[in-house]
Amino acid sequence: MMQLSVRLVPVDDDTLVIALTGELDSTTKPVLAAFLDPLPQTTVKHVLVAAGDLWFCDLNGLDLLARTHRALQEKGGHLALAEVQPPLRRLIGLMTEQSAATIPVFATMAEALAAAGVEAYQPAEPALKRRHLPRLRTVPRASSSARAQARSRREPAPPEAARPSAAEIELDTSGLPTVIFEARSLRDRALHQQQALNDRLSVATQARARLLTTRRRCDDSLLAMRSSLSEARSILTLAEASQARPHLS
Repeated sequence: MMQLSVRLVPVDDDTLVIALTGELDSTTKPVLAAFLDPLPQTTVKHVLVAAGDLWFCDLNGLDLLARTHRALQEKGGHLALAEVQPPLRRLIGLMTEQSAATIPVFATMAEALAAAGVEAYQPAEPALKRRHLPRLRTVPRASSSARAQARSRREPAPPEAARPSAAEIELDTSGLPTVIFEARSLRDRALHQQQALNDRLSVATQARARLLTTRRRCDDSLLAMRSSLSEARSILTLAEASQARPHLS
């Protein structure tokens, strides 16, 4: 089963970095679409996709990226790809021959950030690499001070200007967390409306069944009344005939 991991790294009010890990195809496309589709309605103008760990991408995933790129172009921005693997680069080249709207591709994330107008940016910790089978290795145990120094070098802290505070994330009404919250609210509202429609359909089905039963009963009653009327007319005819016989005699 194919999987796709999406990691969002806000740079500023206009720029957002999206790191993709895994495979992007028709089955995992909705996962990325849930993040990309609301972006044209926000203040984000530049979306930079870190595709170094994107192992596979087909036409379905590329169409989603191109659609977001066109939507951002209408508001003066763009979607760009960085650190693209050779298969995806060839696929973008084939799409470029068929369409005039070309997705910008950069060799490094630094070049993509510079093209988006970001002068200084400290990237977050690197994405997880492809999982592999565990291997037994003989590694000498490092001291606690050496481990602390290695951890500090491996996890550089981003500058305060690039890292939004918790209060800013909570109070920012135009940022990405609000977009995700609104998307979840719309999904819950749609599920609620679907349940309400199902309930109404069930009530309408039961009412239709009752109407059909009542109609059959009315048809049976009408048939019985017609039979009784026919019998009454026959009896009346015989009575009139019996009364007319003495006069004839």
